[in-house]
Amino acid sequence: MVLLSFEVIALVLRDGWDQAYRCVNAAPLLYLSHKSNSEITKENAMTQNAWKCVVAASLVSAWTLASVPLVAQSLSSVTQPVQVVNTPNVNVVNTSSVNVANTPTVSLAGGASVNVINPLDGGGNPTPLAVLEAVQPYEDSCVINFGGTASGYCNLQAIPSGKRLVIQEFDASAEIETGLKPLELALFTSAVYHDFTVTFMGNDVGFYDFFSTHQETRLYVAPSQTPRFFVYLSGNTNQGYHCAISGFLVDVPLGSSGAVAPAQPHRVPALPNRPSPVPGRQ
Repeated sequence: MVLLSFEVIALVLRDGWDQAYRCVNAAPLLYLSHKSNSEITKENAMTQNAWKCVVAASLVSAWTLASVPLVAQSLSSVTQPVQVVNTPNVNVVNTSSVNVANTPTVSLAGGASVNVINPLDGGGNPTPLAVLEAVQPYEDSCVINFGGTASGYCNLQAIPSGKRLVIQEFDASAEIETGLKPLELALFTSAVYHDFTVTFMGNDVGFYDFFSTHQETRLYVAPSQTPRFFVYLSGNTNQGYHCAISGFLVDVPLGSSGAVAPAQPHRVPALPNRPSPVPGRQ
């Protein structure tokens, strides 16, 4: 076994590979001869020093080679961002999930399609995606002509099939004989009616009183249903009552009835001399 000394290792580390190479080439070969003992002893010492240089150089080489994979491994373990430049075409295959962040511009080639999947809620039903309300705005109005009676109604247009109406605002106005007052102002969305308040605005030189309603709300009308207004006054009149709504339409998912639960008929309380707000219904 060759014993390495700190001096030899320091020599190799200090002088580098060239000195190690010279040490190896300077080592004489041992062979049997008739040389004197002193000469053999001197040659053995030189040979021993040469092998010390070789082994020390081998240790340095092994340490250097072993450190390279560690450096490469440490560099590969760092997550590096991927930058796509020069507007190339990127093909995403195997139905992978792609997260598009920072509001970039994404262009679809002709014939391409995007499949949007709604996440499921706790009941296993698809969660509705947020919709822009201004996409399908909706407004409608009608006028109630009393014709010498104290009550009347008017119908709005029927809601299209496959659509649900979301009512956001209700407006109404009337000009009736002085002394008469609106006792009830209601909107029927289906089998349920919703009452609204009426504000007295003023008098027109002692002949007519003006009333108005402007109220923000949140009501729903199912597909194919016809919203209806009903007004009941304190006395008969030949005047009219103007009613209007504003909101937006939303699409009803396929297979859904679109009915607003609970869809149960609402019985209107019977008042003395009060007509039914909906013909044929008590």
